[in-house]
Amino acid sequence: MKAPLARHERKEGSHSMVCVICLLGILISATSLGSLRLYGLYLEHRLADVTGRIAATNDRNSALEERFSYLLSPSRIYTYAKSELKMITASEIETIRLRANPASEGSVAGLTPDEIRNMKGPEGLLSLFTGIANAQD
Repeated sequence: MKAPLARHERKEGSHSMVCVICLLGILISATSLGSLRLYGLYLEHRLADVTGRIAATNDRNSALEERFSYLLSPSRIYTYAKSELKMITASEIETIRLRANPASEGSVAGLTPDEIRNMKGPEGLLSLFTGIANAQD
Protein backbone atom coordinates (compact mmCIF):
# COMPACT_ATOMS: atom_id res chain seq x y z
CA MET A 1 0.00 0.00 0.00
CA LYS A 2 1.16 3.47 -0.82
CA ALA A 3 1.21 6.26 1.62
CA PRO A 4 -0.85 9.34 0.77
CA LEU A 5 1.12 12.35 -0.58
CA ALA A 6 1.77 15.21 1.73
CA ARG A 7 -0.15 18.39 1.22
CA HIS A 8 2.80 20.42 0.03
CA GLU A 9 3.60 17.82 -2.59
CA ARG A 10 0.15 17.67 -4.13
CA LYS A 11 -0.44 19.32 -7.51
CA GLU A 12 -3.43 21.49 -7.41
CA GLY A 13 -4.24 23.87 -10.25
CA SER A 14 -6.66 25.93 -8.19
CA HIS A 15 -3.93 27.95 -6.41
CA SER A 16 -2.21 28.92 -9.62
CA MET A 17 -5.54 29.79 -11.27
CA VAL A 18 -6.52 32.09 -8.38
CA CYS A 19 -3.13 33.80 -8.56
CA VAL A 20 -3.51 34.36 -12.33
CA ILE A 21 -7.03 35.80 -11.88
CA CYS A 22 -5.85 38.14 -9.09
CA LEU A 23 -2.88 39.26 -11.20
CA LEU A 24 -5.18 39.91 -14.18
CA GLY A 25 -7.56 41.91 -11.97
CA ILE A 26 -4.69 44.01 -10.64
CA LEU A 27 -3.37 44.67 -14.17
CA ILE A 28 -6.82 45.68 -15.47
CA SER A 29 -7.35 47.95 -12.46
CA ALA A 30 -3.94 49.60 -12.93
CA THR A 31 -4.59 50.09 -16.66
CA SER A 32 -8.04 51.58 -16.00
CA LEU A 33 -6.66 53.90 -13.34
CA GLY A 34 -3.84 55.03 -15.66
CA SER A 35 -6.23 55.72 -18.53
CA LEU A 36 -8.55 57.70 -16.24
CA ARG A 37 -5.59 59.75 -15.03
CA LEU A 38 -4.50 60.49 -18.61
CA TYR A 39 -8.06 61.48 -19.52
CA GLY A 40 -8.17 63.78 -16.47
CA LEU A 41 -4.92 65.45 -17.59
CA TYR A 42 -6.36 65.90 -21.09
CA LEU A 43 -9.47 67.55 -19.64
CA GLU A 44 -7.36 69.83 -17.42
CA HIS A 45 -5.36 70.89 -20.49
CA ARG A 46 -8.53 71.68 -22.43
CA LEU A 47 -9.98 73.58 -19.47
CA ALA A 48 -6.81 75.69 -19.18
CA ASP A 49 -6.95 76.42 -22.92
CA VAL A 50 -10.62 77.49 -22.77
CA THR A 51 -9.96 79.62 -19.68
CA GLY A 52 -7.08 81.34 -21.47
CA ARG A 53 -9.26 82.07 -24.49
CA ILE A 54 -12.01 83.49 -22.26
CA ALA A 55 -9.50 85.75 -20.52
CA ALA A 56 -8.14 86.95 -23.88
CA THR A 57 -11.65 87.66 -25.14
CA ASN A 58 -12.50 89.57 -21.96
CA ASP A 59 -9.32 91.66 -22.35
CA ARG A 60 -10.18 92.40 -25.98
CA ASN A 61 -13.75 93.26 -25.03
CA SER A 62 -12.63 95.72 -22.34
CA ALA A 63 -10.19 97.33 -24.78
CA LEU A 64 -12.97 97.71 -27.36
CA GLU A 65 -15.33 99.20 -24.74
CA GLU A 66 -12.65 101.69 -23.73
CA ARG A 67 -12.08 102.67 -27.36
CA PHE A 68 -15.81 102.94 -27.95
CA SER A 69 -16.27 105.26 -24.97
CA TYR A 70 -13.31 107.35 -26.14
CA LEU A 71 -14.78 107.70 -29.63
CA LEU A 72 -18.16 108.77 -28.24
CA SER A 73 -16.82 111.28 -25.74
CA PRO A 74 -18.29 114.77 -26.23
CA SER A 75 -14.86 116.43 -26.31
CA ARG A 76 -13.70 114.13 -29.11
CA ILE A 77 -16.87 114.75 -31.11
CA TYR A 78 -16.49 118.50 -30.63
CA THR A 79 -12.83 118.41 -31.70
CA TYR A 80 -13.62 116.25 -34.74
CA ALA A 81 -16.51 118.49 -35.80
CA LYS A 82 -14.36 121.58 -35.44
CA SER A 83 -11.21 120.31 -37.16
CA GLU A 84 -12.43 117.81 -39.75
CA LEU A 85 -15.90 119.11 -40.60
CA LYS A 86 -14.94 122.79 -40.20
CA MET A 87 -17.96 123.47 -38.00
CA ILE A 88 -18.05 126.65 -35.95
CA THR A 89 -20.11 127.71 -32.98
CA ALA A 90 -23.16 129.77 -33.81
CA SER A 91 -22.71 133.45 -33.10
CA GLU A 92 -26.16 134.79 -33.87
CA ILE A 93 -28.68 132.69 -31.99
CA GLU A 94 -32.31 133.68 -32.26
CA THR A 95 -35.24 132.34 -30.31
CA ILE A 96 -38.60 132.11 -32.03
CA ARG A 97 -41.63 132.38 -29.82
CA LEU A 98 -44.99 131.32 -31.12
CA ARG A 99 -47.99 133.21 -29.98
CA ALA A 100 -50.53 130.83 -28.43
CA ASN A 101 -54.12 131.50 -29.33
CA PRO A 102 -56.21 131.43 -26.13
CA ALA A 103 -59.10 129.72 -27.94
CA SER A 104 -56.98 126.82 -29.12
CA GLU A 105 -54.05 125.84 -26.94
CA GLY A 106 -52.43 123.54 -29.50
CA SER A 107 -52.04 125.98 -32.35
CA VAL A 108 -48.70 126.00 -34.06
CA ALA A 109 -47.70 128.97 -36.23
CA GLY A 110 -51.27 130.04 -36.79
CA LEU A 111 -52.76 126.61 -37.60
CA THR A 112 -56.01 125.56 -36.04
CA PRO A 113 -56.26 122.25 -34.16
CA ASP A 114 -58.39 120.77 -36.95
CA GLU A 115 -55.73 121.63 -39.51
CA ILE A 116 -53.03 120.09 -37.29
CA ARG A 117 -55.04 116.87 -36.87
CA ASN A 118 -55.67 116.66 -40.61
CA MET A 119 -51.98 116.97 -41.42
CA LYS A 120 -50.62 113.61 -42.52
CA GLY A 121 -47.13 112.48 -43.21
CA PRO A 122 -46.07 110.69 -46.38
CA GLU A 123 -47.81 107.43 -47.09
CA GLY A 124 -46.70 104.23 -48.82
CA LEU A 125 -43.03 103.46 -49.36
CA LEU A 126 -42.01 107.02 -48.64
CA SER A 127 -43.15 106.63 -45.03
CA LEU A 128 -40.31 104.15 -44.48
CA PHE A 129 -37.79 106.95 -44.96
CA THR A 130 -39.39 109.49 -42.67
CA GLY A 131 -39.87 109.28 -38.95
CA ILE A 132 -40.08 111.22 -35.75
CA ALA A 133 -36.99 112.98 -34.54
CA ASN A 134 -35.55 111.80 -31.27
CA ALA A 135 -32.88 113.29 -29.02
CA GLN A 136 -30.92 110.04 -29.22
CA ASP A 137 -30.76 110.08 -33.05
